[in-house]
Amino acid sequence: MKIAIDGVFFQMYRTGIARVWRSLLEEWAQSEFVKNIIVLDRVGSAPKFPGINYVTIPPYDYGNTDADREMLQQVCDQEGVNLFISTYYTTPLSTPSVFMAYDMIPEILWADFNQPMWREKHRGIHHASAYISISQNTANDLVKVFPHISPNLVTVAHCGIAQDFIPASLAEIQAFKLQYGITKPYFLLVGIAGIYKNAILFFKAFAQLFSRPGFDIIICTGNRLDFEVDFRSYTSGSIVHLLELTDAELRVAYSGAIALIYPSKYEGFGLPILEALACGCPVITCPNASIPEVAGDATLYVKDDDVDQLTEALCDVQKPKVRQTLIAAGLQQAQKFSWSKMAQTVSEALIKTSLSHLNLKEINLIIFPDWCVPEESLGLELEQVIRAIATHPDKSHITLLIETSNINQEDVNFALSSVAMNLLMQEDLDVTEGPEIYLTGNLSEIQWQFLCTRISARIVLEQENQDAIALFTLAELPICSLSTIPKLSR
Repeated sequence: MKIAIDGVFFQMYRTGIARVWRSLLEEWAQSEFVKNIIVLDRVGSAPKFPGINYVTIPPYDYGNTDADREMLQQVCDQEGVNLFISTYYTTPLSTPSVFMAYDMIPEILWADFNQPMWREKHRGIHHASAYISISQNTANDLVKVFPHISPNLVTVAHCGIAQDFIPASLAEIQAFKLQYGITKPYFLLVGIAGIYKNAILFFKAFAQLFSRPGFDIIICTGNRLDFEVDFRSYTSGSIVHLLELTDAELRVAYSGAIALIYPSKYEGFGLPILEALACGCPVITCPNASIPEVAGDATLYVKDDDVDQLTEALCDVQKPKVRQTLIAAGLQQAQKFSWSKMAQTVSEALIKTSLSHLNLKEINLIIFPDWCVPEESLGLELEQVIRAIATHPDKSHITLLIETSNINQEDVNFALSSVAMNLLMQEDLDVTEGPEIYLTGNLSEIQWQFLCTRISARIVLEQENQDAIALFTLAELPICSLSTIPKLSR
């Protein structure tokens, strides 16, 4: 199994999505899953981790998307890729893909879908055979906007938090403030670009504070132009620091702040909230979209259009009892999230998708025929297995897997066709409602490991391929006979 990851986002941006994928790659580089991935590196822009296989490909150009799809398909064919996932809305022509949904902001807030970026996003959604979402809210919005997508095809994988995001010491906070000329207590905002970020709510509320001259404002942004002229009239008498901080500096900025103010109207996840909580920084935010999934009960919530309520929260968050409660709850809430957990969830979703051709159901059974025994003897045993399942009361809920790693598929098809013909001639079996029978083919070790978690039982045969059973340590699978095939729990 080989999964291609198009690192296109690293070519274009260094924002939250880049943090997500950098963290995933770092986690996978330390696991067995690394053997199954190949990073398509756009002109060398992807972060490099030992053990990961990189293939350098041309840069992405929104003005030439058709050619890019052809190029991606060519690379997938050359590298023997079975599954494709992009960091940002690219697709090959035919290789099966998984779509990563970060948010549905354009669809919910009505963006211009004639823009190339959103056209490619929708193309990627329609091309995909499975989906991964970074929050349940984003998953819900995805299937709401694209009703052809079954919720069963969407895996929710919450973002994590780097272990480096921990409360800073008082000495670190003092050094940070001295470095940037911060002499007063400060409120912190992280990323205010975009109307949906709703930063204006904070500035209107801040302007109502009688004590506002006693505070500074720190805005952490990747673009110093993000502080709009409209905001300046609300900060008269206070210093606004526009800072582009490293992760190490951002950790200290969180730790020293009175609070992170995050009045967003929509988030796909809300990573700054999680980072702040992990650093012991109280958070004031709005209970919109995915934010409650991330913040839980560890923040102060205000309505996204209530200036007076936010002004009151700015006062409340300074009270020692309120602060202590929020800090303790925030540190506990942050422990629920980790990049290792996300990496595990995403890798399992990718492996599951690579096995989608097996059409697994509620009851999944597997047999390991010894294809070296005489055809007549093996055929009789296969007939017994298929007859038992075809007459099972839950046959429509059963998938029978036949292990075929050491035999040519044409020979298997011929043998099974003979079995089917014999059954039809011998008795009237109704197979219109199942069972479904699939050949495993050649699976990787990691695919077998995942498949074993979904197999209900191995039907024991008189003549089995013991080498195949031992190779992937499948002897520990539950076993059954033809008379003890599992039934659905009712």
